Amino acid sequence: MKKTTAIIGASGYTGSELLRLLTAHPELELVAATAHSLAGKKVCDVYPHLHCYGNLHFASADQVSEKLAEADLVFSALPHGKSMEVLPGLKAKSLVDLGSDFRLKEESLYDQWYGRPHICPKQLGDWTYGLCELFKDKIVEANKIANPGCYPTAVSLALAPLLKEGLIEEVIQVDAVSGVSGAGRVPGEKVHFSHVDENFSAYKVTAHQHTPEIEMAINSYASSTAKVSFTAHLAPMVRGIHATSSAQVKDGVDQKKLQDCLQAAYSSSHFVYVIEGQPQTKAVTSSNCALINAKLDNRTGRAIVTSVIDNLVKGAAGQAIQNANIILGMPEETGLPVSGLYP
Repeated sequence: MKKTTAIIGASGYTGSELLRLLTAHPELELVAATAHSLAGKKVCDVYPHLHCYGNLHFASADQVSEKLAEADLVFSALPHGKSMEVLPGLKAKSLVDLGSDFRLKEESLYDQWYGRPHICPKQLGDWTYGLCELFKDKIVEANKIANPGCYPTAVSLALAPLLKEGLIEEVIQVDAVSGVSGAGRVPGEKVHFSHVDENFSAYKVTAHQHTPEIEMAINSYASSTAKVSFTAHLAPMVRGIHATSSAQVKDGVDQKKLQDCLQAAYSSSHFVYVIEGQPQTKAVTSSNCALINAKLDNRTGRAIVTSVIDNLVKGAAGQAIQNANIILGMPEETGLPVSGLYP
């Protein structure tokens, strides 16, 4: 018998990606999709590619409160800052939150990095950070999952095993690039076509909110105290994250040790592949996979680790479903794409 699920805030890019991926999930049945501003509109009128949902309409949360309470699991794809307002009062058996409101465990970091205080800090400890490949043992016992951000997913998967095995120093430089869909569905001047097309730029330099999340993830996994200098860039593409992370290697570490460490860490993973060539964003488009490569710059003694994911799938909706599968006792790969869309 299928498990039931619902989506709160289903009208944004991550919400619509959840809707798309759930059409291929053999064990999850969607019973409700909320979108306050679009309540009453048909899903396929807003997103024509989701015509398979037929007469499914977006609803307000009040209209489907009973379905939310009865569902086996609820996804929340609310905008940043809204989850902390809505989820504490929500009656739900299990929750996977795709927003940032419950990822960090230190209350002060929200004011410092997001520019606003957390309104329910006592609840931060109730949520488990859901980077599946690193923290599955904790996820399987949880019923409230804070789904990781897209940049932290790509970067942490590349760095955490190397830190844990003591192969690299704890001062790390990360330069990462995202497609425009990472900015969300609401239009804005900085993501206007005429601004983005044939352009490339850094943003939130020294102040990107994913910095403390990356540090939290890799240090929790590796029991380390690493510091990350993180710079994000916007590229003229729709989907994709490409991260280049570099750190000084410890004495005696060569390129083979770097690659072997990553291979061992993900040997049983369904979604993380350590490859010999350089990862490309198009190779993971529409999939829940991450590709990683490690090189040693012998001249400077630095490890150069590159990683790619689809920001809307492994960086958001796909990983959310992976978390749901783990919580509900299903194989974590159930219903998730493992090959990219090419060309």
